[in-house]
Amino acid sequence: MKNYTENLRSPLDLYELYERLGWAEFLQLDAEQLAKAMEGSWYVLYVYDGDRLIGTGRVVSDGVINAYLCGLGVDPEYRNLGVGTRITEQLVRRCQQSKLHVQFFCEEPLVPFYEQCGFVKFAVGMKRGPNLKPSESNRR
Repeated sequence: MKNYTENLRSPLDLYELYERLGWAEFLQLDAEQLAKAMEGSWYVLYVYDGDRLIGTGRVVSDGVINAYLCGLGVDPEYRNLGVGTRITEQLVRRCQQSKLHVQFFCEEPLVPFYEQCGFVKFAVGMKRGPNLKPSESNRR
């Protein structure tokens, strides 16, 4: 039976899920750093199947106007079973209780999934991380 909870049992659970999702290598964060990111979030949801963390999602928000869904992922072995839909619904419900505008970025192949969850495309995403530098061709 799946357990949806706001409590992370162990930072290692999260790190192992991020490894299975292919996110750990990209982010280059250890288990404690990932747990700290979750603690700094406005709202976090974890999904366990027994002792195994199989999904998570979080909201970063000012608590007044905007809420950004991020880090929403489901273990590849548990996809297409409704776990991602339920995580999304619970995150959105929490945001709606505070009348927040819910936004997020996703990869193009995930657009149909989020449209089924009631979202519409509305903007172009941009990013600049700690190791990204503007290219010479983009300087004006």
